[in-house]
Amino acid sequence: MRIAPWLRLGLAVLLLSGCVSAFPEEALRSVNRAITMSARATDPTLYVNQRVILGGEILATRPRTGETEIEVLARPLRDDIPERSDRSEGRFLVTTAGFLDPAVFAPGRRLTVIGTVTGVEERKIGEVAYRYPVLATVRLQLWPREWDAPPPFYPGYPWGLYERLYPRPYY
Repeated sequence: MRIAPWLRLGLAVLLLSGCVSAFPEEALRSVNRAITMSARATDPTLYVNQRVILGGEILATRPRTGETEIEVLARPLRDDIPERSDRSEGRFLVTTAGFLDPAVFAPGRRLTVIGTVTGVEERKIGEVAYRYPVLATVRLQLWPREWDAPPPFYPGYPWGLYERLYPRPYY
């Protein structure tokens, strides 16, 4: 069976499009992907000066003089994008030079960071002491906001029942 050349090209593009990262190849080349968040949690000081890639959900953004600190709830990465799940691999802090607006880098947004581990900082979460690995940002990717769109056909269409039960977010 002979496949048309344009069809072969289309299939190749589709297959390769799943392997694309948001980061340039030269930034990813120096990343040590063998260092996982759970490995860092055991003894983060072993990984100081290592370049890693982490991602998750923003918990807080705190601008400071000359830098911004972001507290992130780590999530597993799939194609360098944090998964939407209830699984967490812990928390980490990201520091970046300059000002990042907390309204843009808002709680709940997803973020992927290529950074260098600079150390550990101990803080409290409620009453519990927690050791945060701290990353100095090399590259940062903020992912677009997502919301649920109604399906193309849904029950209650003529009467607007779906819109009353599930209003669209306005942002």
